[in-house]
Amino acid sequence: MIKHLLKLAFAGLLFTHTSSFADIQITEEMKSFTDQANKVEQWHRGTTKRFDTFEQFFLNAGGHAYTEAGYLFDIKNNHWLSYEEAIKVAPDLKDLVTNQKLTINITTEELLAFTNIQVPENTHYVFLYFDAPTDPKDGTYLYSEGGAFTDALIKVNKRRKRFALTMQKHATIPWYLIEIPLIGFNPQ
Repeated sequence: MIKHLLKLAFAGLLFTHTSSFADIQITEEMKSFTDQANKVEQWHRGTTKRFDTFEQFFLNAGGHAYTEAGYLFDIKNNHWLSYEEAIKVAPDLKDLVTNQKLTINITTEELLAFTNIQVPENTHYVFLYFDAPTDPKDGTYLYSEGGAFTDALIKVNKRRKRFALTMQKHATIPWYLIEIPLIGFNPQ
């Protein structure tokens, strides 16, 4: 009897959990970053062209390649800012800038080539947001299959929007959404 009741309770929990995902409509904006979303968020855009070069870039710097992560780069001094340096420049970036110890020695030219961005003249700092990986065939996010990934997809989109809204307060710091195609992705 108890075994049967436990089975029923487990089935009820499973049904409730899976049916809540069915109620969530995955929109086009959730599947990929759209031009419509960018009208509101106002990102400049770039790309790493390949996932493995993105990953290797951070491994070479002694860190991990995080997606949905932000970094600040000093264009004038060719300097990748640490977390502490970044929040001294803009304290409200405290929750946006990634807090990991990296020693990235890169010139502005190398950064521009790696991220495929163009920076306005007389820029001092740029904010780089490495977006969730996308499928190069159709531009859909890695998480856009729905189901159990729906929560992750919603969080990714909310986080990106929060980053954009915060960066809109910094007129002197251009912000870039760096797309990361899954070309060269090798699941472990």
